[in-house]
Amino acid sequence: MSQSYKIAVVDDQQLFRKGLISLFQEFEELNVVIEASNGKEFLDKLKCKDPDVVFLDLEMPVMSGIETTEVLKSKFPELKIIILTMHNDEEIILHLIEKGAHGFLLKDEPIENLVDAVYSVMETGYSFNDRVSNAMIRSLVKSKKITPKFSDGKLSDREIEIVKLICKEYSNREIAEKLSLSVRTVDGHRDNIMSKIKAKNVVGVVMYAVKNNLLD
Repeated sequence: MSQSYKIAVVDDQQLFRKGLISLFQEFEELNVVIEASNGKEFLDKLKCKDPDVVFLDLEMPVMSGIETTEVLKSKFPELKIIILTMHNDEEIILHLIEKGAHGFLLKDEPIENLVDAVYSVMETGYSFNDRVSNAMIRSLVKSKKITPKFSDGKLSDREIEIVKLICKEYSNREIAEKLSLSVRTVDGHRDNIMSKIKAKNVVGVVMYAVKNNLLD
């Protein structure tokens, strides 16, 4: 990772906020330029700073994460918003994305996932983990609620076949059995697919398939 980015952290729990900032400081390419305890405080500080990504707590006093997201989407559309939450509810996630969030993370995620999320939202326009359902992803891409960016790497016919099965939530072992391949071969195809299209995870593969009309 050579590209550096400016980060904002907004959370009303001081211990969590300070801990997160301390962890980010271990990465030279990430520079925390704003910290705030609620959305209003963040918006006030945003007038003097220019972060690339904000980690935004969902539940805060004075101004919540959802209210802050609505303002940011309207006044600061280039700022990437990653929601921090304890809730892994699909309806909440969908609502947040519709309001303008570019991704979400649970508060118990490993720090590596948060760092990866910064690069994902900056490079592809989104950051979602495998817990987001394929059905929801298809809906979001088709309705253009999210517009993911991908590399133009051309997939082979076999790779496209595997992409379609991934989108149907087949495991690698199930794909191997269906296509009369070894699991190791399927693993290799899957790695090649993600490398070619620059997808971070299964969610990215599903988005790519929907965007390129690969699904029936």
